[in-house]
Amino acid sequence: MGEESTFRVAIVQQQDVAGARVRVAFPDHDQMQSYWLPIIFPKTQNDKSYWIPDLGEQVVCLMDQHDEAGAVVGAIYSSADTPPAGMTADKWHVAFKDGASFEYDRAAHALAIALPSGATLSIAAGGAAIAIDASGNVKVVAAGQIQLGGGTLKGVARLGDQVTCPAGLGTITSASANVQAD
Repeated sequence: MGEESTFRVAIVQQQDVAGARVRVAFPDHDQMQSYWLPIIFPKTQNDKSYWIPDLGEQVVCLMDQHDEAGAVVGAIYSSADTPPAGMTADKWHVAFKDGASFEYDRAAHALAIALPSGATLSIAAGGAAIAIDASGNVKVVAAGQIQLGGGTLKGVARLGDQVTCPAGLGTITSASANVQAD
């Protein structure tokens, strides 16, 4: 009796999001459905990685010879699901169905992040935060100074700062949250 291949192509039929597993159908075996299969992730213990295949996504499975036990290794491109346009061997790219994308081109040393209309962005570290709301407004909260290059940002003063102006040295005694710079 010959040994069956353990490399199987399948289509995701069900997801167990909490359990990080899926059930798949094998087109080459009359759409036979698998038991629940774990998904292989890069990290699961101290660092966590999670991205479950979509329903209907074509995946590669490693299965035992009876198709009773196995694991989903990952998704594959096909003539129905083609790779994104413009890719090179130097690009790492993630695109989401809502239009958001994250791409790094190591040859060009360029990072590009694109978000669709209505999306938000938040970055926080060390008590500082930068946020872009769904309307495109930008909010910067600094725990200390805001700097451009090697020096303090010119033209911005806070309540209580000492400043020099054409009239001489003075202290900012009132302030507004609505500031425009031209």
